[in-house]
Amino acid sequence: MVSITIPEKMSEEIDAIIKTGYYDNRSEFIRDAVRLFLDQKPEIRLVAAIELYRADRITISRAAEIAGVPFEKMKDILNDEGILLRGKASGSRHNKGLKEMVA
Repeated sequence: MVSITIPEKMSEEIDAIIKTGYYDNRSEFIRDAVRLFLDQKPEIRLVAAIELYRADRITISRAAEIAGVPFEKMKDILNDEGILLRGKASGSRHNKGLKEMVA
């Protein structure tokens, strides 16, 4: 759960919108506002995806989904950021060097 403080004037506007029936409650309004914000700011979605992956909270597949990029592109982005790829999804090009060193 997240708690936020909204300026009074903005709160009045939100309440007026809810009163018209466009949204059922403040939570629904805020969720929609955040969703629209993130849709308009793909660079912020990418930053979030990178940070969540770096913190080991999501997979590369989920990071790609959040960032709105193909799986292979997400792998390249993480690689460019110097973030080590984890698990089977890391792909053969990253594991190839290790396999050759062990052989």
